[in-house]
Amino acid sequence: MFGYDKHKKSGFTLAEVLITLGIIGVVAAMTIPTLMMNYQKQVWESKLKKAYSVATNACERMLVEENVSRVNETEVYGSVTNDTLRKYFKLMKDGTDVTGKGFSILLPDSAILYLTAADNGFTFYTDVNGEETRPNLAGRDLFQFRLDQNCAYDSSIGDNASDEAKYFKAVVENDWKIPDTYTTTSGN
Repeated sequence: MFGYDKHKKSGFTLAEVLITLGIIGVVAAMTIPTLMMNYQKQVWESKLKKAYSVATNACERMLVEENVSRVNETEVYGSVTNDTLRKYFKLMKDGTDVTGKGFSILLPDSAILYLTAADNGFTFYTDVNGEETRPNLAGRDLFQFRLDQNCAYDSSIGDNASDEAKYFKAVVENDWKIPDTYTTTSGN
């Protein structure tokens, strides 16, 4: 008799279940790294914007509280020390002068700002996730920017500017989004 067999059970075979799980595993293995990198990039963007905001706010407070019109007239410009910085930054620990970067300022979110006073302004070098955390690459977590004598971002950088400064400018021009491609491969 051709017809419906009441005793036949329907369902998936073990092979079908294993193949389905294998496909799901391959798709997950391909998409999870991209999702994690996109999330990490958003974290770096947020921390970079915050570090920039902390720097500009502190600079503007210096001008107002010291009643001066230019950065080079501030106490910090004349003497970058823990005592002078403590007035304008929330220091998580005392900083030190790091050759090639500037005076270190550890921010509450573990980002580090390095401040150098020169050319009537301040140059900030930042590692947005702290120097102990990788990748420590320009354009990913390392950036550099300059605030002019009025505490405004100085976007005029020359051809011999650091990769960190070039990437910061690219981020600002790209509505605070870190570019998807990185040409700098050196790092710690």
